[in-house]
Amino acid sequence: MSSEPRFIVDNMLGSVARWLRILGYDTVYDKNAEDWQIIRRAELEKRIIVTRDRALHNKAIKLGLRSVLLWEDDMAERLAHIAAVTGIRLGVDFEKTRCPEDNTPLIKVEKEKIKDKVPPSVLRAHSDFWECTRCGKVYWVGRHWRMIEKILQDAREKLELLKAKMSIR
Repeated sequence: MSSEPRFIVDNMLGSVARWLRILGYDTVYDKNAEDWQIIRRAELEKRIIVTRDRALHNKAIKLGLRSVLLWEDDMAERLAHIAAVTGIRLGVDFEKTRCPEDNTPLIKVEKEKIKDKVPPSVLRAHSDFWECTRCGKVYWVGRHWRMIEKILQDAREKLELLKAKMSIR
């Protein structure tokens, strides 16, 4: 089993679950899960709970589970906070990245294999593609990638500020 942190994210933080998956972390998200189900699964599967719910966070801590309580609204700040608490990397590892939709590890595929699944312009413009074996979605480093990289760069800078604040105390 991997020593990398695994997460379970509460129903208020679906966008955080997507980001953790893109970063390559096994992240469970069920928008219908109740607090007791989140706690049970975190306990059984040794997952870190990520939540905005103070009561859920406090209950998890009392039970000896790891939990990250987020209060930030900005995604870069959220990711920096999670990184400060859990030590996750704030960069995409294409060997580990997961489907943002269903958490399945993505596999790198040849252009030929996905040529009918992407627009011809995308096929011409890009050479690297990843596919989800569960849902069949195909991913590539497109225009949206600049936004992803900007948020991750911002998160890395915010993490450095957090570390500096923590060392001052």
